[in-house]
Amino acid sequence: MKRIKTKNKNTKYLRLFNKYTKNEYLSLHQITKLMKIEFKLSYNKHIMNSFIAIWSTKINKKQVITKDTFINKLFKKPDGFFRNIML
Repeated sequence: MKRIKTKNKNTKYLRLFNKYTKNEYLSLHQITKLMKIEFKLSYNKHIMNSFIAIWSTKINKKQVITKDTFINKLFKKPDGFFRNIML
């Protein structure tokens, strides 16, 4: 039997994203806070700048992580930034 995915299905990643966002995207400060609290990860400024350069999208002249990128790309193997983190 094939499972039907509904539009309003809350996933673990979506709940995590919504916990730290105020808009439809995460800023550098918000993603840093998420990493520090949820995953106990702390990276230096240069790593975070590279993270934003690779994974971010430019919205209103700001580099941000969108919901689509967070859910569909950051946790996927083999290239995702959080590929080794299991929720």
